[in-house]
Amino acid sequence: MRNLKTRGIIIKKRILGEKDYILTLFTPLYGKIEVHAHGARQISSRFTGHMDLLNVCDFQVYKSIKSNTVVECGLCLAFSKFRENLTKFYYASEIAKILKSFESENCEDIYGLIIETLKAIENYTKESLIFEAFKIKLFSLTGIMPDVYCIEETDFCKADLHLKKLLKFLLNEPYSEIIRLAVNENDEHSLSDLTRNLMEASMY
Repeated sequence: MRNLKTRGIIIKKRILGEKDYILTLFTPLYGKIEVHAHGARQISSRFTGHMDLLNVCDFQVYKSIKSNTVVECGLCLAFSKFRENLTKFYYASEIAKILKSFESENCEDIYGLIIETLKAIENYTKESLIFEAFKIKLFSLTGIMPDVYCIEETDFCKADLHLKKLLKFLLNEPYSEIIRLAVNENDEHSLSDLTRNLMEASMY
C-alpha cells in the first residue's frame, strides 16, 4: 500500500452508488488508471467542480489491494469552452473515447499530445481536422501508423499522392500550422476513412 501523486486528465466518469464516482485518468507516468472518489457526488464534497470529464487535476491517490482511492484532487486545467460549444465538446469527448481503447508504454508523449490537442480544439476552429490529425499523431506514438509512402501497405496503396502528402503534414506539423490548411470535403472524408480503418485494425 502506498500513496501516489500524479497529474491526470479525466477520460471517463461513472456513478457508483449514491455518493461516489469511479474515474478513469490518463496520466503521464502511469498511463490509464482507475480511481474511486468517495463522496464526490455530494454537494458538500471538497471535490465538487473538480471532477468533470476532461478536467486536468493533480491527484493524490491511496493505493490498496482492492482499489485506488482519491485522497486529494486539485483542479489544474478546465477547458471551459468545451462546456459552451457542442462541436468542441463532441470532438473532445471522442478523444476521450479513443483513449479508453488504447494501451501504450509511451505515456508521457501521449499525455502531452492529449493536452496539446485539447488546447487546439478549445482555441481554434477546424475541430474535425484537428481531430483527424490527433488520431494520426496518436497512431504514430503507439506504433500502428504505417509509412504513408509505403506502397506495400494495403490501406495506403489506395491513397493518391496528394492524400499521402496531407497525412504526412498532419503527422509532422503542429496544430498552429495544421489549422491553416484548406482541406476540401473529399479529403476530410478520405482522412476519416483511413483513420477509421487503422483504428479498427488496431483492435484486432
